[in-house]
Formats: sequence, structure tokens, C-alpha cells
Amino acid sequence: MISLQTAEIDPNVVKPGWVALLIVLALGAATVLLWRNMGKQLKRIDVDHAGADDPAPSAGPASPADSQSPAGDAEPKTSAPSQTPSDAKEHKEHLEH
Repeated sequence: MISLQTAEIDPNVVKPGWVALLIVLALGAATVLLWRNMGKQLKRIDVDHAGADDPAPSAGPASPADSQSPAGDAEPKTSAPSQTPSDAKEHKEHLEH
């Protein structure tokens, strides 16, 4: 079995090293450079301030048929089979009950 000796560490002798200072300075410099680059990228964005508060145009109320299928669908959607007038009547009667 390995025994670990615990030695008293004198806080007057142990001090942060130059490597830690260099790491902190490098992180600070990287932060400043990234901040400046983000500012440049945000200035390049073209925003239409005139129509920003207007609601999006809509032709009518949304319906489930208008929505797109989720990306996780395994099978592509096919067109629904055409209904005969009797099928449509049965469906309408079923919805009314």
C-alpha cells in the first residue's frame, strides 16, 4: 500500500508562477480579440428597422395542413387518397358527434 505524506505548505514560500500569469494574460487577450470581432460582425448585420414592429403578413388562419413535417419523419408524406362523396359525408357525420 502506498502512503502519502502530507507536508505543510508554507504560504510565504509558495507563490503563483509565471506560467499562470501568462495563461491569464493570454485568456484576457483572446477575450478582447473575440469581443472586437463580435462587434465587427454585429455591425455587418443589415436590419430593417422600418418594418420591424409590423406583424408578418398572413393569408388566413393557420391550419395543420400548412405546417411542414418535422425533420425526424422517417417516411416522406404522400398525397392523401381522394375521397368519394360518401366518405366525406361519413367523416363529416363522425365529426359532428
